[in-house]
Amino acid sequence: MSEIEERRLFNTYQRYGIKLVRGRGARVWDTSGKEYIDFMAGFGIGILGHSYPDVVKAIEEQLESIFICHGSIYNESREKFLEELFRIVPSHLSRAFMSNSGAEANELALKLARKYTGRKGFIAFTGSYHGKTAGALSVTYSQKYRNGFEPLLEPVKFLKYGDTRALDDADFNEAAAVIVEPIQGESGIIVPPDDFLPKLEERAHAAGSLLIVDEVQSGMGRTGKWWAHQNWKIKPDIMTAAKGIGGGVPMGVTVATENVAQALKVGEHSSTMGGNPLASAAGAATIRAVGGLLGEVEGKGRQIMHGIGNINSPLIREVRGMGLMIAVDLKVRFRDVLLQALSDGLIPLYSGLTVIRFLPPYIISSSDIGDAVEIFSRSIQKIEKKMSI
Repeated sequence: MSEIEERRLFNTYQRYGIKLVRGRGARVWDTSGKEYIDFMAGFGIGILGHSYPDVVKAIEEQLESIFICHGSIYNESREKFLEELFRIVPSHLSRAFMSNSGAEANELALKLARKYTGRKGFIAFTGSYHGKTAGALSVTYSQKYRNGFEPLLEPVKFLKYGDTRALDDADFNEAAAVIVEPIQGESGIIVPPDDFLPKLEERAHAAGSLLIVDEVQSGMGRTGKWWAHQNWKIKPDIMTAAKGIGGGVPMGVTVATENVAQALKVGEHSSTMGGNPLASAAGAATIRAVGGLLGEVEGKGRQIMHGIGNINSPLIREVRGMGLMIAVDLKVRFRDVLLQALSDGLIPLYSGLTVIRFLPPYIISSSDIGDAVEIFSRSIQKIEKKMSI
């Protein structure tokens, strides 16, 4: 526990009760020297783990040259990042705006859709999560986040996520855009049916609505492809990315087709820190490094899911996911299991009331995966005994 954080910060986080001081690869250490396997990785930010050498080197070199450069001035580090970025984004997307977070990236996507189409409305989905800033919160479904802050951006219509038939009954004609996560993260790693996203693309474009794909959590290789929506071969008009794209340094990116991007004029959107040289250097190094790891993501994900799936426990309802985006849906509330895993040396995430979520770094070794599965199995067994199951 940190007395100063408890006393001075807004009370907006559910604290885990440990204080970390060092990290290397997929492992971290607290103030007492206790070691943990990190399957949280900063809520999915640490795709290369902690202190990845190439990212550290890129940051150090940039610190020694220049690390303050506003977007109104050209910068070599930003150029190098953009060269790397447009090697990996879908080829029909040609323009980017650089910000500092996923919520910021989504805010711009919503503004851009309104400006381009001249329409006001949006379509989002049950279970959606796009951020907690005002615009992003407007297309985020959970009432626990929305309560106390409404009215938000209007009008927004929520359709049932994954329900292909519901798309046929929905009216897209007033929507500036449809915004969707290819795989829902905060709702517990929900993978849609194979026909859902292609049908959504078809319906949106037929009605003149833009398709915004939120790849903040699912992108940058998390499913084994650079972008999760590529698993369904759809073509968004706007795509957002953040979390791991900066290798741990705050970064958000909004990319769009040429026509859509041109709707935004000089002065209509900006970011003081967006595209700064330090984040750009870290981002370029991250993209290069992930390119060499992409082929390992699916296999490592299968190893985790197979290992957890083999835990014979009445507490586990389902193990699901894609690549290194994995959920363990429990038949009980997650809290006791999460705290036991933490005590035993594994840092997981959570979703909703019953889901333990894993977003480990791509550099995780087979040995560390084995250790993590063993820790989680022991934790589950301990909770079973406490509950006398």
